[in-house]
Amino acid sequence: MSKNNKLIVFLSVFLVLSLACNLTPQATQAPADPGAIDTMVAKTVAASNPQVPPADNSGSQGEGSQGDGSQDSGQQSPSDTPEPPAPTDTPEPTDTPEPTDTPEPPPSAVSALNLGSPDASYSFDSKGTFYTYNQSDSKVEIKDGSLQFTIKDAISWSIWSFSAIELQDYYFEINVRMPDDCVGYDRGGIIFGTAPGDTDYGYNYQVSCNGMYRLFIYDGSATINLIPWTDSGEIKEGPGKINRLGVLHKGNKISLYMNGIKLDTVTDNTYVGKARIGINMGSDDHDNVTIYFDDAAYWTSIP
Repeated sequence: MSKNNKLIVFLSVFLVLSLACNLTPQATQAPADPGAIDTMVAKTVAASNPQVPPADNSGSQGEGSQGDGSQDSGQQSPSDTPEPPAPTDTPEPTDTPEPTDTPEPPPSAVSALNLGSPDASYSFDSKGTFYTYNQSDSKVEIKDGSLQFTIKDAISWSIWSFSAIELQDYYFEINVRMPDDCVGYDRGGIIFGTAPGDTDYGYNYQVSCNGMYRLFIYDGSATINLIPWTDSGEIKEGPGKINRLGVLHKGNKISLYMNGIKLDTVTDNTYVGKARIGINMGSDDHDNVTIYFDDAAYWTSIP
């Protein structure tokens, strides 16, 4: 056979073989897991139609991808927009309570006497210069920011309690508040002129519940009135009222002040020189009477 014939035969055989290969069926890949396909299809349907809930594919291979959203289409079912909360009723404003009346401090004679700042003052927020005690018939205590003097059983005379203050030529002031249930001659005030170390005599200046004042000496056995019970319009009378009593004692001159106003001046030589100062009280008609003392002060630079 010539070379040309051999070439023709070769080409013919190659052509036939090539056609035969194209006619042979292709090998198919193994089908994907049906469960995964269902999951993907269900998610596609849900993405295109949000009203259709996704299929429940518990146990399928697509469960993990559903949990982390890696095959999510990026579209989510729109949630219902919540209704705004109904407005609540605005509460009616409550009435502001009326402030309670704080009693103004009684006027002082300091300005009239041009005394300036005191040498010492006592607010009775804690124990200090004034003595306290508790006996069967009476007591003196520091309580609720005041010095409280109580007579437990009504008596017909005044009693007193001293402080550690000892002065010569001075002006002394103190607030005296009457009991809330005071009557008549329930009284309180200042004792002064008592020599250091003594306790049973002195000058007593007092104000009463019914708006009176007096100055007397008790010499240890008898009472001597220097100014008997006297009415004064300067006194705030009645239960719970506060009066500021002042005593200017210089040599043998004694001037009495009430709420900044001078009431009277007397001359007496019974007790002169350096002396003690304290408080006094009395109640003739009823038991368990308490008088309150506060804001004491003294000055030694006096006119």
